[in-house]
Amino acid sequence: MDAFTMVIVACVSGEPNCTAAHVSELAFTTVEACEARIDDITAAMTKEFGKREGFKGRQVSYDVSCMDRSQLKQKFGIAQADT
Repeated sequence: MDAFTMVIVACVSGEPNCTAAHVSELAFTTVEACEARIDDITAAMTKEFGKREGFKGRQVSYDVSCMDRSQLKQKFGIAQADT
């Protein structure tokens, strides 16, 4: 049983930089389990962005991937201990 990590890049319209985060949950034992939580997690992030001064009403775009440990290491150089 491999664990999966959700990697999220969120970009707020008009901002020069995007925000990156990774989410690891014990329930992410399959890519399907990880993907099933994407909407909940991005909705929570959008709500948090809306609470920030000057961000309310601005569009947020997301790039989300669910990856296992070998994919994380290959693509980002993230080791198991980092997740």
